Amino acid sequence: MARLKDWIELGKSTFTSLTNDDVTNLYVVEWPETRKMLIAEHRAAIEGDPNRVRRTVRLGSAMLFGLAKKLAPHRRLLFLFAWVFFFVCIFSLATHLKNPPVWTLFQTSVMFVLMTLLLGMELIDKIKFRDELALARDLQASIIPHEMPQHPAYEIAAFNHIANTVGGDIYDFVPLEDGRLAVLFGDASGHGMAAGLVMAVAHAAFRTQLEIDSSPASIIASLNRILCRTGSSRSFFAACYVLLSPDGTYLATIAGHPPILKIDNTGKIVDRIGRGAYPLGIKNANQWSATSGSLEPGERLLLHSDGLTESRNENDREFGDAYVEVICGWHPDATATGLVDSLVSEWRMFTSRLPAEDDVSVAVIRFRSAVT
Repeated sequence: MARLKDWIELGKSTFTSLTNDDVTNLYVVEWPETRKMLIAEHRAAIEGDPNRVRRTVRLGSAMLFGLAKKLAPHRRLLFLFAWVFFFVCIFSLATHLKNPPVWTLFQTSVMFVLMTLLLGMELIDKIKFRDELALARDLQASIIPHEMPQHPAYEIAAFNHIANTVGGDIYDFVPLEDGRLAVLFGDASGHGMAAGLVMAVAHAAFRTQLEIDSSPASIIASLNRILCRTGSSRSFFAACYVLLSPDGTYLATIAGHPPILKIDNTGKIVDRIGRGAYPLGIKNANQWSATSGSLEPGERLLLHSDGLTESRNENDREFGDAYVEVICGWHPDATATGLVDSLVSEWRMFTSRLPAEDDVSVAVIRFRSAVT
């Protein structure tokens, strides 16, 4: 049994650990997200009702319905019983305001116990799910490189921000024995656990096929074949694969991903590599072509997920492709790390305190000089 001292310590730690951001996020972030999720089925009808009073009533009804629908059937019964007891208590108190009967006090106690029990069950489920997500997050953390590999011809920098506990973005940079650099940059559809699983499968397939044949045609075909077998009709993988040679030449294949931006020494975007191709994991019969090119010393390749350009601020404005290109021009002689830092800093200031709706990944590869 918890002692009074335990409850007092819990109360103290609750208030001492509470910050202004916690209180602000409760109203600015958590409440709008909760309301949006609960009324999703009836949102259009509610927002389309011109009568303010009726709209408020319909909002409350939709939230209560959404909450009950998300409960398991047996817990839905507990929820129903608690609400029945609640209204019975209200009626009894209204008719016996000065001297409430013992039965009313018993009903109130039952209602409180049922709601507490229901809250406890949901909390236990959340803890179990959180533990599973933590394992998935650890798996993902072991896949995405935290330290960039060293290559004599190329400087590499990257950034990854996960919208949920588990993300679907991935990048990998693999120096090959013959001096070339293999780069995979991808984005699984959606986010969360499902996207994380697609990402893990894609990474495993990439690393396996890389030991057999590192050509773009072989890598892309292998990834597509495996993802078509293991994924669902709603699971796909937008990807960039770039194979860079020590002399600055490269082959790149883009599958349903935002184009790779080639940036010259003046900070100008001189090429957008890849447009309009299908993502991987949709059809076995799809084919993707490789684009060849070359880099001069100091030129850079910028890869980013659509989570960067589609991020929105408090005024519901997108970060946008144009802003990315402007930032690239601010520091024409920036290193790979410097350009990534500039983009990430501007993105964070743009979105302010709003949580990211999608994973955000950025990578820059800068050509130093040819290696013979």
